Amino acid sequence: MKKVFYLFFSMMAVLVSACDPLEDTYKELDEARGATNVRDLAITLTNANYQSLKDKPGVPSYVNTSFYFISEEQAGELIPLYLDATYPHLDERSSVAVTYNQLVFDYTNNNVATTAATETSPATPLPIYTLTDEDYTNIGVSNTRLNISNNDGDVIKFLNYKYPAPVENQLVVFTFNAYNSRVSGTAAVTTDSYYYKNGAWRNAYHVTPADYTAVNRGRYNNFEAIDNELLPAYFDRFLSNAITGAKVNDVQYVSYNYFASGSNSQRIMTMAFNGTNWYELKQDIVRPVTLLFAKKNGKFVPDLTIKYTLVQADYETIAGFTNVGTESNRANLKQFRNFYQAGSSTDGRYWTDAQIKAGLAELLKVKFPNAEVGQKYQLSYIVYRGSNTTVLTTFEKKASGNYEEVK
Repeated sequence: MKKVFYLFFSMMAVLVSACDPLEDTYKELDEARGATNVRDLAITLTNANYQSLKDKPGVPSYVNTSFYFISEEQAGELIPLYLDATYPHLDERSSVAVTYNQLVFDYTNNNVATTAATETSPATPLPIYTLTDEDYTNIGVSNTRLNISNNDGDVIKFLNYKYPAPVENQLVVFTFNAYNSRVSGTAAVTTDSYYYKNGAWRNAYHVTPADYTAVNRGRYNNFEAIDNELLPAYFDRFLSNAITGAKVNDVQYVSYNYFASGSNSQRIMTMAFNGTNWYELKQDIVRPVTLLFAKKNGKFVPDLTIKYTLVQADYETIAGFTNVGTESNRANLKQFRNFYQAGSSTDGRYWTDAQIKAGLAELLKVKFPNAEVGQKYQLSYIVYRGSNTTVLTTFEKKASGNYEEVK
């Protein structure tokens, strides 16, 4: 009986001892399972995502109807409302790179000019205001000159004087003596258009008699309904000839004379540049922008750290800093374009961590001198330790103008 009793407890001891490794395994699996909730995701907001923000505190209505944010600051404030609701299961240190629409140009209420004429003949030109001698003197132009220049803001002075209470979408066409900077003491009679939009006067491209003639509309210097579908192509032609150095998403208003229903009126068409041509703009212009968010203390917050990988020229730049490292290790860096850390630190080619960080900080001052205080850069660089190894470190711009490593 005793043998049976001892045998039973011996078997139980084996079973108990056998459970310990299994428990460790379960623990490891649980830990591994938890680690999978630290994710680095990349998403692009859809219309439905913007709509999910409707009626949330601080969210303007255009976010869920027009599907954009007006600035990076606004995106950084409002996108976490979506992320916190959608990814509550992600653990600390998780990140989400969010691509969203950022407003470049608000199209609302464009192409609405409030100035119109009542002439009854297409051959009758629109009344165009001509500056008087009194206008010139009232905006501070000397009696001996009686001309104005766009360069010194004379036109805006005139508009503010003549139209002290402009209304949104007001279009003004006027003729003035424009100072000729190429020929001293001379001026040329010029007709121009200005459009009051979003609280400011904006110079519109004024279609000239030569432009009308170029497209066989020089008889009356106006367009009609038959031209409607051709106008964007005409205006692309005019703007391409007149404007150099246009950039993608540049916007230009075009002011033109239009005859309809027995009268002439001055109209506005909004044109935008796509990198090759000017086209008629019919909706908001937005551009895709990616902003990184990180989960900290249970909430997603914008992580404005800029990631930058050193290129060969950067290593050469650091090698030229005589206040960093030694002559020997700078020469090695210039030759091989990596930081040597193989072998002993007594080797003349060796870069200590402190020397590397000092070199990187100096590089940032050269590459990003105009960065705002608090801007962070995560740098990716190569260290040679028998083979090339990629190392990451982050620096932050300080009020002093220097960059310091973020621990």
